[in-house]
Amino acid sequence: MAFTAGSSTSESRLIGGSETFYSATLLSAACNLSCSVYIRERDDPSYVRTDIGNTVVFAFRGSLDPQVVTSTTTKYGECRIHDIGCLEWMKDGNNQPASVHEGAFNQFLDIWSNSTLQEEARLEYERGKTVLFTGHSMGGAIASLATLCMLDKQLQPGKPKSIFCITFGFPLIGDEVVARAVRRKRWADQFCHVVLGRDAFSRILLAPCISVRKPLEALLPYLKRSMQSAGDSMGSTDTPMEEALPEGIAEFVGTVIQHCSAVVNYSSAAKMSPNNPLIAVVKSLVKLSPYRPFGHYVFCSRTGGISIENHFAVLPILYYALQTSDVNSEQFILEHVGYNHILPNALQNIVKLQELSDLPLSDGDSRIATQLDALGLGVQNCQARLSLSAAGQLLKQQRENVSKLEDEYQAKMEIPMNKLEDYRSLCIRDGSGYVDAFKKKQRRDRDFQANLKRLELAGWWDEIIQNKFDKDLLPDDFPCSEEWIRRGTQYRLLVEPLDIANYYRLGKNEDSGFYGRPSRYKTLQKWLEDNEENKQLQPPPTGTDQPTMLTQDSCLWAYVEENACLMDKNNYSDEKRTELENRVRPLIDSHGLCMEDLMTGESTFKMVVNWLWTHMSPEQQATSPFRSIIYYSLQTDQN
Repeated sequence: MAFTAGSSTSESRLIGGSETFYSATLLSAACNLSCSVYIRERDDPSYVRTDIGNTVVFAFRGSLDPQVVTSTTTKYGECRIHDIGCLEWMKDGNNQPASVHEGAFNQFLDIWSNSTLQEEARLEYERGKTVLFTGHSMGGAIASLATLCMLDKQLQPGKPKSIFCITFGFPLIGDEVVARAVRRKRWADQFCHVVLGRDAFSRILLAPCISVRKPLEALLPYLKRSMQSAGDSMGSTDTPMEEALPEGIAEFVGTVIQHCSAVVNYSSAAKMSPNNPLIAVVKSLVKLSPYRPFGHYVFCSRTGGISIENHFAVLPILYYALQTSDVNSEQFILEHVGYNHILPNALQNIVKLQELSDLPLSDGDSRIATQLDALGLGVQNCQARLSLSAAGQLLKQQRENVSKLEDEYQAKMEIPMNKLEDYRSLCIRDGSGYVDAFKKKQRRDRDFQANLKRLELAGWWDEIIQNKFDKDLLPDDFPCSEEWIRRGTQYRLLVEPLDIANYYRLGKNEDSGFYGRPSRYKTLQKWLEDNEENKQLQPPPTGTDQPTMLTQDSCLWAYVEENACLMDKNNYSDEKRTELENRVRPLIDSHGLCMEDLMTGESTFKMVVNWLWTHMSPEQQATSPFRSIIYYSLQTDQN
C-alpha cells in the first residue's frame, strides 16, 4: 500500500497489493458513510449498504455502551475466537485459538449470525464486485472482523483479493496471533486503518479495562451523542460543540498514554533482543495488553498525514503521536468524533514512509518532515525518530536474512539433499526401499553417510524454524514462499521416514511409545497446509537418475512400524490396522504412494500388509485399501 508522496490531488492513490484501490475520494466517502450510521437514535450494532461504482460498501455502527467496551472477565477484555465457522486455524504455539476484544467480537457475532450480511457480501463477491467493509470506532472493529471472515471463507486461490476494509479511529482488537496470521496470509494489503494522531480512543484497548471504566461511563455517552449529531455539520472544517466535555479527560488520556508506553517499550525490547531472558521474565510477571496492529495504517493530522506498511512502526507511532505536551487534553477526545471534518483536507497531503531504516534524525525530505512534525514525530522528538528507524532496521534485517538463507541453501543444503536422493536410488537398484535399507544398515559406509546427511539437514531446518522464524528474524510471510514450501516439503517427505526408521531401529518405542514427531516436521507440514494453492506441489527429485515421486505422507512409516512390532510378537490389533488403513486410503485415492519405496524387495511395508491381510475377515478385506496393494504385489510378482 502506498500513497503517492507529496500528492495534492484527490486522485492520489493508496496501492493495495497489485491493484489500485484506495484513493482519497474513496476514503472520504467511506468516512462519511461510517460516521453517518450514528445519526439513527438506536445504539445496537448494525450496518448500512451502498454502492460506489463497482464497489459494494458495508458500513458498520458499533455500540458505544460502556458495558460493551469495558465489562469483561479478563484484564483487557479479550476472549478466544469461537462459533463463527472460520478462522479456527488462527492458533498460537500452544494450539490455543487467537484472541480478540470480547465486546467487539460479540457485536460482530450478533450481526454476522443474525442478519443477511454474509449472504449479501458473498453474492456480490461471486458476481465479481469489490466488497468493502468500513466503520468508525467500534464499527471499525466489526468491519475488520467481517473482512477477516470473508477472506477466510470466500477467497479462492488465484482469484483477485477483491475484499477490503477501511476503518477510522479503529481500536486494536486482535492479539499477536491474529496480526501474524494476517501477515502470513498476505492479507495486510486488504486493511487500511486511518487514525488521527491525537485520537486517544483508538489506543484505548492498550489500557486495562478497570483503569478506564469510570471515565468511559461519562465519556462514551458523550461520544455517542456527538456522533449522532455529526451528520448535521458534514462538510464543515470544525467539529461542532454542543456540550462541554465530561470531567476527568486529562487523567483518562494520561492513563492511556501510560499503558501505551508500557506496551511500546516492551514490544520494542522484545523485537530488538529476542534472546534476552529478562524479556521472558517481564512477560511472565507483568500482563500487558495483548492487542497488536495488523494491516496498513494512515496517520493523519489536520494538515496531512503519513501512510506506513511497516507493522513494527505502528505501535511506536500510536504512542509518540499521542505524547504531545502542547495540546489541550480535550483535543485527544474531539479528534475521535472529528474524522469526517478533518480527513477531507488531510487526505490531500499524504506521504509514504518507505525505508524507515534510513529515516534521518535531521530534516530531510521537506514533505515528509512537514507531516512528521504535524504528528509530533519531528526531529525534536529524538526518541520517536530512533524508534521508527529501529522499526525500519528490523524489517530490513528480515529481508537480508532471507537473502542469506537463499545463499546458505545453495551452499549447504542442496548437496546433502542430492546425496540422500542418490542414496534412495541406489537402495532401490540394490533391491530394497531406502527406509528399510537405512533401518537395517546392511551397507555400513553408505548408510553411515546417509545418517550424517540426515542429522546435518535436521540441524539446519531447526536453525531456520526455531532460531530464526520463531524469533521474528524472518518475515511473517516467509512460510508463504512457494519455493520454501517446496523445499520444506521435499525435505520432510524424504527425510522424516529415515527419522522414523532410526527411532524404531534403536528401540525407542519400547520406552517412549509411538514415534514422537519433531516440531520441525509439524511446522513444515503446517506451512504447506496453510497455503491451499500450494497443497498439490510435488517437489521434483534433485539428484541424478531419481525414482518416482515420494510418498506423500511422511508419517506413514510410523504406523507401518507399529504394526511390524505387533507382527513380530504375533499380536494382531484391529485398532492399529485401522490406523494404518486410514493413512493409506487417502494416499491411494490421490495416487500418493511410491510403490518403489514401499514394495521393493522384502520390504517391511509389504510384509505388514500381507500379514494384516491374512488376519482380516472377508468382510474387512472387501472394504480395505490394502486390497489394491495386494493386487499390485501379485501383479509385480507375476511380472
